[in-house]
Amino acid sequence: MSSSRPSWSDRKLPAFFTRWRAEWKDEELAPANYLDFEGGLRFVLAAAWLFCPETVEYRGCVFLKDRFGQDNIDNWFTTLDGDRERIEAVVNHVELWSVFNNTPLTDDDHLGEELPQLALALGESWQGILATRYPDREITVEVSDEEDGSYGPTVTFWTSPVPSVFG
Repeated sequence: MSSSRPSWSDRKLPAFFTRWRAEWKDEELAPANYLDFEGGLRFVLAAAWLFCPETVEYRGCVFLKDRFGQDNIDNWFTTLDGDRERIEAVVNHVELWSVFNNTPLTDDDHLGEELPQLALALGESWQGILATRYPDREITVEVSDEEDGSYGPTVTFWTSPVPSVFG
């Protein structure tokens, strides 16, 4: 899976949810019901930072605030010869396996198998949010899942100035 225009169109309900719904013997229950029954508001509030991240601008680039470090960025400018798009892509690279480092991904819930869907949802959210925040920039969000499994599902983005119609 690799996409520079993420679209979460093939939605499948997670296995843990379908089991939960079966336990309640109510096929009409939706994911929003799960959040209410299981006290999910705390998790949704925390997830807002993942789906609607804070960003900072520095040296003509846009970075995720929680991944921003001025010295680190300055080093990438040197290493990547000032290539702003590559610098943004490297710094803004989020590996979902790392985000959920303390969550068992291979237990009975098979949550690791759900991460590609989460990556697409995250990428689609970032695309819209960043395009709204930075209308003077072209936003590219890339969602990928390494074929060799080395990084798992990842999301990153980079920006470039929108060309002026006046030249």
